[in-house]
Amino acid sequence: MDMEVEESEPEFFKPENKGFLSLLIESFKFFTLNLPAIATIVIPVFLVVEFLVPFLALLIPDLADDLTSWESVNDFLNGMIKFLVASLIGAIIGGIAWIAVIRVIAAAMHGERLPPIQAMKDGTNMLPMYFVTAIFYYALVIVGSIFLIVPGIILAVYFAFWQYSYVLRGHGAFSALKYSANLVQGDVVRVFLNIVGITVIMYLLNEYVIGLLAGLVAGNVDPDEGTLYFLVNAIFMGLGKVFEGIRIIFLMTLFMDLEKD
Repeated sequence: MDMEVEESEPEFFKPENKGFLSLLIESFKFFTLNLPAIATIVIPVFLVVEFLVPFLALLIPDLADDLTSWESVNDFLNGMIKFLVASLIGAIIGGIAWIAVIRVIAAAMHGERLPPIQAMKDGTNMLPMYFVTAIFYYALVIVGSIFLIVPGIILAVYFAFWQYSYVLRGHGAFSALKYSANLVQGDVVRVFLNIVGITVIMYLLNEYVIGLLAGLVAGNVDPDEGTLYFLVNAIFMGLGKVFEGIRIIFLMTLFMDLEKD
């Protein structure tokens, strides 16, 4: 299987140090053009994720209870650890979908069409090393966050492109993390600001658009917020994962831009 799906970038997404707003607009346009393929991949997988991960997250212990003498700090660290571990679980389960989406988008950037079913098969074959690399990434970020918040953020920025390093360039485990770090080195501020920007945009979209809509519909269906409320809310949140395609396109273009530098 050929994982080097990009030999050169097409004009529409040719890296040229685009500003954040320009890159965001182009990413959204490209997302709308490829929405059917992205939705076909993402919706089935993340409906499973939305139902399963909340239950698994309840099993995560409070690892930071005695880490400091400040209860509020310990509570914050516990929340962060649980969030990161839950993110790892979601990343592993959703790995097939994200691998498939990255490959479909990369092919589309070259004017080619990769069928979603074939992309899913590729995702299944590539999942084991993706799983290993994801564990290394989240473990490093979690450890950095436990000791101090700043090291965790720095590591997250340096290793932000591990998915693309693996799926598009064939680097696995530590090699993917190293490749990402080498790309970010010397351009940390720009990468950090772009990651913060797209993270804020996606947070607002997920929490204040999709989240509110999900809560509104689920609340009307089940005002008592019972099992039916949870099911409807999970379905909406799973559907909302489709919009993560915007983040993937945004970061993929930034990734290719850094490679050109």
